Parts: sequence; C-alpha cells; structure tokens
Amino acid sequence: MKRSTIVPIAAILIAGAASPAFAAWDRIGSVDFTRRDTHDVQYGNFGGSVETLALQARGSSLRCDSVTATFGNGRTRQVFRGNLPEGQNVTVDLPGGERRVSKLDFDCRPAERGRASVDIVADVGRYRDEWRHNPDWQRTWSHVFNWDRDNDRNRNRR
Repeated sequence: MKRSTIVPIAAILIAGAASPAFAAWDRIGSVDFTRRDTHDVQYGNFGGSVETLALQARGSSLRCDSVTATFGNGRTRQVFRGNLPEGQNVTVDLPGGERRVSKLDFDCRPAERGRASVDIVADVGRYRDEWRHNPDWQRTWSHVFNWDRDNDRNRNRR
C-alpha cells in the first residue's frame, strides 16, 4: 500500500520540478555586438511584464561584464554577469516580485568571432493581457506572439 502512494507523489514532485522547462519562451528582441565596436548596447522595447526572462547568444558565445535591468519602478539591478554560451537559454535573475522590465543595458563582447547577437526571450505567462493592451500590440507584438493563431487553431478543432 505504501508503494502505490509513493509513486503518485514522486510523479507529482518530478512534474513540478520539470515545469520551468515547459515555459512558453518567445523571442521579444535582440541586440548585436562586434569585437571592434563599443560593448555598451541597450534594449528597451518591452510590451509588458514577464514571468521569466532569458538570454541566448547567437553567432558566437559572449562574455558579459554586466547586464543591468531597469525596472518599471525606476530601480536598476545587475541581472547577469558571465559567459553566455551560444545557443543556450540562460535565465536572468529578476528580483522579488518585480516583473516589469523597461530596459536592459548590456556590456558584452563576442568570445570567439567578430560578430554575435543576444536574443532576449521571455515567458510572458499571466501577463498576456498586459502585452495585448500595449499601444504597440497591433504594430509589433501581435506579430511576435502566436497567441491568436493558437486560439484560432483550437477553435477549428472543436
């Protein structure tokens, strides 16, 4: 009897631990770097709050002396420092309950080749309505997220 109770509990715990892997990552922007140019780059086109934010190097791994976030309340905080391996999502540390990022400042450079980019990816999660109400929804964000297309597909299956 104990064995049958342990198996479902273990399955629930494993599924709960694995849930961040199922985050709905969407690429919301990117920034470019070269070895010759200045390494300070800004990205400030956020359409709403995020559950989780990650960075992904493309073209080369990157070395970042600092990635600093400015939040909706005006506070700033370094959210990443170190190496960004090419092709891997690296989740950045957002403090406490602050989920409204207004700007990211990058001090990074390509580790190997002359050019590289960082894709900014987000799990918008429960903040979808906030993004939909952004003034840039029709012009920008409706083309980035496939939420409406998902709803249309689900309606057609019924």
